[in-house]
Amino acid sequence: MSDSHDNPDVLLRTAQALEAAIAFSIASISISLPDVKTEVVESLRRNVAGSDNPTPTNDAIEHLVTLIETAAKPAINRNSE
Repeated sequence: MSDSHDNPDVLLRTAQALEAAIAFSIASISISLPDVKTEVVESLRRNVAGSDNPTPTNDAIEHLVTLIETAAKPAINRNSE
């Protein structure tokens, strides 16, 4: 039986699923508590700005920030109608 963690495609899909789950969870919370989203986004950006992380790590964090920021927009638009 092969270990799925050795398969790059499985790892990529798992990382993408986790990324989406985090982004949408934070976006959902932010509907009730908008300060949570703001604090998370600011913390992630501070982490990138003040870190010596490799570029791919910082790029991944910035991508997550973008997902978090944009994930709440459709829900906010639906609620305002």
